Amino acid sequence: MKYIFLMLTFISLKSYSQYALTPFADVQGTMLREIKYEDVKGSPYLSDNWTLGKVTTKSGKQYVDVPLKYNVMDDKLIFKHENGNQMYFVEPVTAFELNNLISGTSAKFVSGLPAIDHYNALSYYEVIFSGPISLFKKTNKVITESKEYGSALINKSFNTTLNYFTLSDGKISKITPNRKAISTLFPSKEQQLNDYLKKEKIDLKNDEDLKKLFAYLN
Repeated sequence: MKYIFLMLTFISLKSYSQYALTPFADVQGTMLREIKYEDVKGSPYLSDNWTLGKVTTKSGKQYVDVPLKYNVMDDKLIFKHENGNQMYFVEPVTAFELNNLISGTSAKFVSGLPAIDHYNALSYYEVIFSGPISLFKKTNKVITESKEYGSALINKSFNTTLNYFTLSDGKISKITPNRKAISTLFPSKEQQLNDYLKKEKIDLKNDEDLKKLFAYLN
């Protein structure tokens, strides 16, 4: 059932005609008391800047052109109200998009995947590719401490890590996106994989290249 729900979410991300688009002024939220990390280098957000995006809620409502910030460390999505207040969404958000005005593209995030490691159905993943074998990226941020030799001063900073996961037949698996792991996912297409990597000069550390590769192999 979770897999079916996830696929429906993908469909809603691709089609604006699935649900009525709701005016941003109608969105319901609760006030956010933002934690200040004044002694920590970096940011808990995916981006410090407000990014216009699209939100899909659990009931199927969609809001467009919403100023959004994604708190990666807390795995929470917040929006800026028209009065300037930072708010949490009252209704659970099942999917959202963050627009890139420069490239004209958007990063798509969904929840509802099966539980794995310390993640659950409420965790958000970035969609790299959606298909029979889907690929997702999970960005994590934690505060780490370090101390220079001979100094009593403790330096704190946000440390970012990236993990990748595949979803096939409702089963989620963690993956390191390298040639060996991808070959295991598509055992009957090893020669096609090798030829495509060579021909297209695919960089397996680049998300756009991974998207192209998974689209080809699927």
